[in-house]
Amino acid sequence: MKKFLFVTMLTSFGWLSPLVANGSTPPILKEVHRKIHAEFQVLDFAMKATAQQLGASGLTGDGASASLAELCEKFAFAVDCAAVDPKGKMVTVAPPAYKHLEGTDIGTQEQVRAVIQRHKPIMSEVFRAVEGFDAVDVEYPVFDPQGKYIGSASLLFKAEAFFGQVLPPLTKNIPVAIWVMEKGGRIIYDVDAAEIGLNLFASPIFQPYPQLRKIGRRISASREGSGSYQYKVSGENAVVPKSAYWKTVTLYGTEWRVVGVHAEKAPSGSKAKLAEASIRPEEKLAALAMEANLVKALSEGNQIETIQYFKKFYKTTSGIYAIEWIDRNGINRFGYPAGNSLIGYDYHQKRTTGDQEVLDILASRRKSSMELPLTEGGVGVFNFMPVLDGDHYLGMIYIIRLR
Repeated sequence: MKKFLFVTMLTSFGWLSPLVANGSTPPILKEVHRKIHAEFQVLDFAMKATAQQLGASGLTGDGASASLAELCEKFAFAVDCAAVDPKGKMVTVAPPAYKHLEGTDIGTQEQVRAVIQRHKPIMSEVFRAVEGFDAVDVEYPVFDPQGKYIGSASLLFKAEAFFGQVLPPLTKNIPVAIWVMEKGGRIIYDVDAAEIGLNLFASPIFQPYPQLRKIGRRISASREGSGSYQYKVSGENAVVPKSAYWKTVTLYGTEWRVVGVHAEKAPSGSKAKLAEASIRPEEKLAALAMEANLVKALSEGNQIETIQYFKKFYKTTSGIYAIEWIDRNGINRFGYPAGNSLIGYDYHQKRTTGDQEVLDILASRRKSSMELPLTEGGVGVFNFMPVLDGDHYLGMIYIIRLR
């Protein structure tokens, strides 16, 4: 939650991110939403199939055990799978590590009562499971061949394990962090594990940040939105502006708010001189690409030296969102500021819109410009400049300005 939150515009904050002002949903959020929805569809299909198998075999016996074991094996995030009788008792449980729970009455749990009363599938909110930890339970009604309700199929999982499997491959090397919240304010996934399980509205650590809690109320009340707020940087005491968006994922009527955060950086050009301000950024980039010491640093893969040059360029050039280097192999190696850069990003994986176009420019070895949507939201104007160490092509350095 410390990097990018999804909320309705709040101009009363006295600051509005240009990314938020753009108003469009960031590509990374669209992809995250699509992926979670797809995972929910797979889970729904598997729960339905298992319920049908249990309806044919009954809730106990070898057939039931095999069906539940197969269900659990399909999902790495699953803790256990159970057949629950019409009174709310777990009569068959897989895998063997949780077989000792057979006979346990879970009929007082809200989601179990709901499936017994309504005979409809349901996903719980996070609760304290009899297994001894906070978890989410999916219940799917089971009917015998005559259509009589005979119980339910259950799959228990930890929300952080589910999202820990789905999200990291999508957000790796991208300057956006995703967190997930229940409508009641409970954080069920965050890259900062210490915040998982805390309530945004009630936890003491969030009380000094009224803007964050106010945005949290809007997230709770609205299925999607965008805005800005201020919050501390992970591992630091500094409070910085953050741009924010959110969308909703739903399974069996239970809604989770998927939230992403991008920490905004101070505008570039803080140390620009009047003489420098009159020089176009593209011209400065061309001069930088020929700077012998920078060429040497890039050739040696010297990150510290390269970042020093990038940082100076950023601070003396107004209107720059980021300056970065993509090597001749298509890997985005270094960038400044890091929070606006794709550090270690491999364009050959083609994870975002425009990756092929960037590779085409890289292959051309010619200075180029183009517009592309940023993964964190907004549209960037890119200027690419080739870098040569003698006859050896080192790739492109490029700048991004917000459109």
